[in-house]
Amino acid sequence: MSDSQVTIIGAGPSGLTLAWWLVEQGISVTVLERETAIPKDMRASTFHPATLDLLTDSGLATALIERGTVVPQWQYLIHQSGERAVFDMKHLSEMTAYPFRLQCEQFQLTELLAEKLAEEPLCELKLGATVQNVIPETSQVTVQYQSAGENKDIVCDWLIAADGASSRVRRSLGLDFDGQIFPKTSITLVLEHPFEDDIPNLLGVNYVWLPDRHYSLMRLRDTWRLTYSPEQDQDIETALSDEVARTHIARVSPRARNTTILNRNYYTLHQRCLERFCHGHILFVGDAAHLNSPAGGMGMNSGIHDARSLADHLVPVLNGEDSALLERYDRRRRTVAREEVQRLSARHYARHRETEASKRVLIWRELQEMINDPVKHRDFLLDAAMIRSRQREKTIE
Repeated sequence: MSDSQVTIIGAGPSGLTLAWWLVEQGISVTVLERETAIPKDMRASTFHPATLDLLTDSGLATALIERGTVVPQWQYLIHQSGERAVFDMKHLSEMTAYPFRLQCEQFQLTELLAEKLAEEPLCELKLGATVQNVIPETSQVTVQYQSAGENKDIVCDWLIAADGASSRVRRSLGLDFDGQIFPKTSITLVLEHPFEDDIPNLLGVNYVWLPDRHYSLMRLRDTWRLTYSPEQDQDIETALSDEVARTHIARVSPRARNTTILNRNYYTLHQRCLERFCHGHILFVGDAAHLNSPAGGMGMNSGIHDARSLADHLVPVLNGEDSALLERYDRRRRTVAREEVQRLSARHYARHRETEASKRVLIWRELQEMINDPVKHRDFLLDAAMIRSRQREKTIE
């Protein structure tokens, strides 16, 4: 049992998986979450094989599979012609216990984790706790927060910033979060319509080209997620309006125009990364540390990978090893964020959103070469399934 106290800001996937892995090792953890209930966040919906492998021992992988849709094959598709480039995850059967993509909302994981942590005496989950300021000291950190209208402080030995893209911890420290904004934003609608009845050969995950634009369709257990780019310079209110949203739906399937829209979200796409993930006794994970395009579904997954890596490095430090060990966590996860996750998600973003006919021809030729060559097929999937990035991480000292 360690006497050190860890405080985690943020009860998203990276914050709660980290809390769980620390508690499993006998570490006392407090989690501060500004929302008054675990957020039903719809943003991420893909769990990659490398992530499911990490969640196996806790039983979370099995629980998630029961709540989601298993996708053993996924594809690029040309809407008008029906031409396909199908990627088959069976090529990874020797590399993972889960040779498929799992389509499941991220809140399914956070709700499962919150239930497990509620039963753990070593974990205190404080909901409705809004961080106001973070004050670093030599060997401790003071967090000032508001809860139920009262100002409160908590002093901890280690503070983990898992508080997302607009991280209050990061802003309290005045850290630069350099990077870029992608030229196109993204809208996601959650729909009840059975698109599989309208589009031949539809799979669980589909990246689709229309003549002058793109969309993606991803199957959850009872719904479909339709994602597309709004018109250039269109304001958010107009882009999310019923009339405009239904025009986009009708391009995919005229029969679906009047279907129920269960949820709609608008995302500005960023690619950013901190210069360092470790700042004294304040450590960063997930979107608080790095952002990438959601194309390819790597954001939430990489945040969970951060959490696993940080747990593996922080537990030895809490049990007496030199805190310099955490510098390896920084090197590993920062390198993977920049050179693997951001690189691959940007490539996927560009490939999917390309509209120029001549460039599409080249992309399609490349996709066909990959699916028809078993070695290239497997190599592509090792990247897409985030298995290779986990392998690379372990080689970084």
